[in-house]
Amino acid sequence: MSFMLTVPGWALLSLVPVWQNWPRLQRWCVAIGLSVAAYPVLFYGLRFVLPSFALGPFKLAVILVLCAIVMVWRLRGQWRDQFAFDRLEWIAVGVFAATLFTRFWIIRDQPYPAWSDSLHHSILTQLTAEQGRLPFDMQPYFPIPLGMYHLGLYSLTASTEWLAQIPAYSALLWTSQVLSGLCGLGVFLVLDRTVGRVGAIVGAVIVGLLSFQPAFYVNWGRFTQVASQTILLIALIVTWQAIVGWKQFRTQRAVTMWNTVLASILMAGVFLLHYRVAAFYLPLVGLIVVWEFYRAGRTHQRRAIVMGVGVVGLLSLLLVTPALWDALRIYVERRSTPPVAVTLTPDEVAQARAAYYVFPVDSIPSLAAPIWLMGLTLVSALFALIRRNRLVLLVVVWFASLMAIGLAYLTGQQLLEVTNFGAVLVMWYLPIALIIGAAVEELAHWLTARRYAWARSAIVAVTLLAGFVGSHSEVMKLEPYRFFVTAADVAAMDWIRANTPPDARFAINTYFWLPRAPHGTDGGYWIPYFTGRQTTASAMLFSEGTPEYREEVYQWSKAAERLTEDAAALDDLRALGVDYVYIGPQGNFSGPALRPTRLSKEPGVERVYQQDGVTILRINAAP
Repeated sequence: MSFMLTVPGWALLSLVPVWQNWPRLQRWCVAIGLSVAAYPVLFYGLRFVLPSFALGPFKLAVILVLCAIVMVWRLRGQWRDQFAFDRLEWIAVGVFAATLFTRFWIIRDQPYPAWSDSLHHSILTQLTAEQGRLPFDMQPYFPIPLGMYHLGLYSLTASTEWLAQIPAYSALLWTSQVLSGLCGLGVFLVLDRTVGRVGAIVGAVIVGLLSFQPAFYVNWGRFTQVASQTILLIALIVTWQAIVGWKQFRTQRAVTMWNTVLASILMAGVFLLHYRVAAFYLPLVGLIVVWEFYRAGRTHQRRAIVMGVGVVGLLSLLLVTPALWDALRIYVERRSTPPVAVTLTPDEVAQARAAYYVFPVDSIPSLAAPIWLMGLTLVSALFALIRRNRLVLLVVVWFASLMAIGLAYLTGQQLLEVTNFGAVLVMWYLPIALIIGAAVEELAHWLTARRYAWARSAIVAVTLLAGFVGSHSEVMKLEPYRFFVTAADVAAMDWIRANTPPDARFAINTYFWLPRAPHGTDGGYWIPYFTGRQTTASAMLFSEGTPEYREEVYQWSKAAERLTEDAAALDDLRALGVDYVYIGPQGNFSGPALRPTRLSKEPGVERVYQQDGVTILRINAAP
C-alpha cells in the first residue's frame, strides 16, 4: 500500500520539478496527498469519458509501474536528497509511524469493519472491484442508485483489493485505517509551511496521538469522511501556493500551470471522497483568497490572484464534473420536493429532525474533544491572537464558518442543510491541532527570544511524552457492540449460501436510529454482502432509493422490530415475503433482541441452523 500511496503523487510532482519548491518532508506530504486524490479523479474521469471501460489489477499495476518509471527517471540522481531529513523531520516521521501503528493495533482483533456504514462501504468496494469502475447503482445487492453519493473512497479500497488480493471488507478496513493514520500529514504541512517545525510536530501529535478523533471513526465506519479530511489541509496549502504562484506567471509559466493542475487534483479529490467535507473546505479556501487578494493590493497584483483563483476553480470544476451535476440536481430536487410515497407524521418529522440535527452541549466532549483539549485550544487561541498570529486568526474564522454550516438547520432553509452539527463536531480535531500547534510555535519564539535556548527541545520532548501516553489511551477507544460480524456469523453465511434460495429474505435484529431509518445490530445485517440474499433492513443508503422502496424497507423493518416482543409479527413478515429470521451472537444493543427459543415454538416456524450463538429460523411454512 505504501507503493500505491506514494508513487502516483511523486510521478505528478516530478513531471515538472515543482517538488523543489517544498522542503524534504513537505514533499512527501504533498506526494501522498496527491496519490490519494489521484485515484478518485482517475476512476471518476474514466467512468465519465469511457463508461464501459473496466480497470482491474493488471491495468492498475501497469499504470503504477509507468508512474514509477516516470518518477525514477525524473528524479534520477536526486533520491538521496529526498530522504535527507533533518532531526526534527525525522521526529515528525516517527510521529506519523506511531500514529499508523495505533491505527493498526486497534484493529488487530477486529477483522471486520464496524457499525452500519461499513456494510455499504464493503459492498461498493466489491462492486468497484468486480466491475472495474465506480458503480452507478448497488445492483444486484440493492435497487439503490448512486447519483447522490460520493464514491471516491472505493477507487482506493478496490485498488487495495486488487493489488493485495484480499476480501473487500479487509481492503476497506486497512485502507481506511491507513488514511486515518495519515491524518497528521496535512496539519504538519500547514504548520511547517506557515509557522514553524516545532509547532508542526505538536499539531501532528495532537491529531494523531492525543485527540481521540479521528481514531474513533473506526467505531463508526466513517471512512469516507476521514479519507477526505486526510487530504483537506494538503489541498489547502497546495492551492494556496498555486494561487500565489500566479504572481510569477510571466517568468515561471510551466511551474505555475503545473502547480495549478496539482491544486485542482487535490481540490477535486476532497470533493469526490466526501461531498460534505468539500463544504467544510470551501470557506477555508475562500478566506485564503480574500487574504491574498488584500495582500496583492499593496503590490498591484490583484489581477494575478484573480487569474489564479479562476484557473484553479475552473480546472477543479472540470475534474468534479463527473459527479457534481447529478449530485446537485438530486440534492435540489429532494430539498425542493418532499417525497410522495413516504408519509411522515408531524411528530415523526420533529423527532427525525431533532435526532439528526440537534446535539446537546453535553455531547460535545464525547464527539469532538475532551474538555482539557478544548480548554487548551481556547488558551492557545487567545495567546496566538495576542501575538497576532495570522494562521490562528484564519483558523478561528474558519471554525466559526464550520459552526454556521452545522447550525444552518436553524434557518429553516432546507437548501442550506447540507449536513448536521455532529459531522462538524467530529472534525474539530483539525482546527484544534492547527490552533495549538501555531500557539506552541509562538511560545517557542517568545521563549527563545528571551534566551531560553532549551525551550524548543523541551517542548518537543514534552509533546512526544504526551503523545506516548495518549497513544495508549486516547486513540485506543473501541466500542465492541458496534462490531456486528463474528466468526460464527461468517460460518453461518456459508450455510445460507448452500441451503437457501437466492431470493430469500431474512428478518434481523433492527435498530431505528431515526424514525424511518433502520439498520441491523448483529451479523445478520451483513447477509447481503456475504451471501447475496436480502434482509429486512437493506443498507444505510436505502434512503437513496425510490420512495416506494424506502416504504418497503420501513415496513419490513418495523415488522422485524415488533417481532422482538410480539410473535404475531410473524404473520406480517410472511405477508411481506420474508422467509427466515437470523439471530446473531451480538444481539441488539439498543433494546429487546429476537429470542430464538421463544420464536422456534411458534406455529409454522422451523429452526434450521444453530451453532456458536447463531440461530436461523424458517418462517415461510404455513402454520
